[in-house]
Amino acid sequence: MKTPHVNLSSEDALVLQIISESGEEDIISLEQSLGMNRGRVMASLESLRRKGLITVRRISGDWWVRVSAKGKQLTHHIWPEFAMRAV
Repeated sequence: MKTPHVNLSSEDALVLQIISESGEEDIISLEQSLGMNRGRVMASLESLRRKGLITVRRISGDWWVRVSAKGKQLTHHIWPEFAMRAV
């Protein structure tokens, strides 16, 4: 399996890690978990979405974020303990 080469800022990596740990997050919970304002969270989510690392969907008025297949592959490479949890 080829590991995707993606440049991540430390902020984007932190957001990706939080989403990976929970499996799926709504934006309000993400803001609270990270202690970041909505603008910073949204900028990071947009960066991750453009790189194909997350998917965003709207359910009952809330925005939910989940790691994509490409994102899972990258997180398993960066943080091998995530791959071990999936087994």
